[in-house]
Amino acid sequence: MNTNQRRTVLGLAILAAGALAAYSYYLSLVPASHPDHDHGILNLDAGGRLMVETRSGKPRNLVGRPGHVLVVHFFSTAVPEAADELRGLLRFQQNVGADGRVEFVLVAQDRDFGAVDAWLARNGLQLPTPGEIVLDPSGDTTQKLNSKRPMETMFFNAEGKLSSQARGRLDWLGAAPGHLSQALGGGTIE
Repeated sequence: MNTNQRRTVLGLAILAAGALAAYSYYLSLVPASHPDHDHGILNLDAGGRLMVETRSGKPRNLVGRPGHVLVVHFFSTAVPEAADELRGLLRFQQNVGADGRVEFVLVAQDRDFGAVDAWLARNGLQLPTPGEIVLDPSGDTTQKLNSKRPMETMFFNAEGKLSSQARGRLDWLGAAPGHLSQALGGGTIE
C-alpha cells in the first residue's frame, strides 16, 4: 500500500468514526426530565428525540414547539379500564369539536396497529381520526416523557411546555375542560 492509499484509508476511517459518534449522539438526545418528580417532561421544545410510530410506518418526533395545544394520552390495551377511559376521551373530543388549536395524540403501548385496531373493534370504539393513535412498542418514549401509569394524560401548551397532567384516569367531561383551558391560556405546571 502506498502513502496515498494509506492516507485515504485513514481519512475514511476517521470519517466513519466521526459519523458513528454523531449518530450515537443523535440517538442519545432526550429532553431533560425529572425522574424524582411525579410529573411528565416539562418542555417538549428542549430538543432531543421522543419517537413514536405512526400508522403510515413513519416515525414521528414529539419534540418541538407544536404551535397548538398537544394532548398526549397514554394507554395500553392490556389495561381493563383503558376502553372506558378512551370512550370518555372520544366524547370529550366530540364536545370540543374540530378546534385547530388542539391536537390529540393517543400513545398505545402496544406492538402493532392490528392488535390495537382489534381491541378498538372489540370495545366498540371508533376514532374520529385514526391517525391520532401512535405506537410506542418499546415503551422508550413513554419512559422518556416520564409517564409512570398505564393511563395518563399530559396537556402541553402551544410553546411545548407542560401545562397540566392527569395521573391515572381522567374525568373527561368534568376535569378535562379545566386542563384544556389552562393549556389554551398558555399556563404551565411550574
